[in-house]
Amino acid sequence: MLARVASGSHQLLLHPTIEEEIANDSDTDRRQLRMLLRGRYPELEDAPAVPNDVIATLGSPGLRSHDWYDHQLLGCVVADAVHGLITQDTKIHRKAQRLNVSDRVHTVTDAIAMLERLVAQPVLFVPSVDDRPMHAVDLKSPFFDSLRVDYAGFDAWFRECARSGRRALIVNAENGQLAGICILKGLDEAIGVGSRPGKISTFKVADEFKGSRYGELLLKTVFRAAHLSHDVLWLTVFRRHEPLIALLETFGFEHHADDPSGERRYVKRLEPSAQDRATLDPLDFHVKFGPPNVLVQDGRVFLVPIRPEFHTTLFPDAPGQQQTLSGPRAHGNALRKAYLCRANVRTARPGDTLLFYRSRDEQGLTAVGVLEQTMVSTDAEAIQQFVGSRTVYSEDEVRSMTADGPVLAMLFRQDRFLAPFRSIRELRQNGVVKGQPQTVVHVRPEGMSWVKQVLSG
Repeated sequence: MLARVASGSHQLLLHPTIEEEIANDSDTDRRQLRMLLRGRYPELEDAPAVPNDVIATLGSPGLRSHDWYDHQLLGCVVADAVHGLITQDTKIHRKAQRLNVSDRVHTVTDAIAMLERLVAQPVLFVPSVDDRPMHAVDLKSPFFDSLRVDYAGFDAWFRECARSGRRALIVNAENGQLAGICILKGLDEAIGVGSRPGKISTFKVADEFKGSRYGELLLKTVFRAAHLSHDVLWLTVFRRHEPLIALLETFGFEHHADDPSGERRYVKRLEPSAQDRATLDPLDFHVKFGPPNVLVQDGRVFLVPIRPEFHTTLFPDAPGQQQTLSGPRAHGNALRKAYLCRANVRTARPGDTLLFYRSRDEQGLTAVGVLEQTMVSTDAEAIQQFVGSRTVYSEDEVRSMTADGPVLAMLFRQDRFLAPFRSIRELRQNGVVKGQPQTVVHVRPEGMSWVKQVLSG
């Protein structure tokens, strides 16, 4: 499947050390199969030495150790010898986060989804998170098999929760198949943190849908609901579920303790202290306590005009437009997104607040984000490499944009929607802008107090 979607303008390459690594595989049958498959793909020519940045961050392991092979692969990404790395090794994914290249290190499922977005026409199906009673969920679905393995008595627990009226957050695939679920228990003080801790009893996305960002879609809904009633969220996870742990840590969950059953307890605080506001960087603040939670600083708020057609694909779940979508893609499910434009802005930095202004039809502020990173380039491939798995545009669209001059690429985290949206008239009245914004601009100093007031809720 991966080879099929990568055909055409994309090429799958193997690192030259692959034969050494395969030879060290103790499983004879798997080693023979890997050698057979290895012959189907070309090697990366002149693979670079591991950059000093990788060694400084990850250390210098022994020659031909498992970590040494990991660093050879990651070195190719850091040295820009390849657009990305595809691996199922969760340890490599953790290292990629430390190197700030996690958007370019993909699982097989994520890589397939990304390549399909680059070359294919957008699909019309838009997933939504449905809040429904647990008794309306088909417990006989194979989706629950892995949970039955992990938890003895899972079916009995599920039925008891259903009888007591508990509800579940559900994501269904286009064919109606159950793709993801999150079950909130509500107040549970067993964690011993916070005054109103809420527990997530169950959180799962089916393996075949992990490239669709359904995990982020579920978290997006959970965060919105939790901020109304809890100051802490927590859950337990078996150590072996490393992809889920990585997702949780990406959005501010921290390892708190180990459960008596052997699971790890992860906690996310939702309410910052005065000290947190005074000491944390705006980006770290948002990761730790949001969404929705932003640390707005003077001179660090930008207004980002976005045309309706791009707004629809980037924010498919925005209030008022869910039923009028045409062509959304998987990135719309995510909390981490990418946006491209030709704005002449070079002062934006990580942690800056982004206020997305839907132009032409609504003419108002609709969404809030927190900037992670920017890049300016006329190189379409460099832009694609930078945005990685957050790809919003197809290759042809990016080439078209860069043909007209430098493109500003912004990686950001979605914080919230403004409902109702704030009209251009209100923006003018409160000094945010003087007129219709035509490009990315700083919010005027006169409008900062109003922005802070709007985003403080």
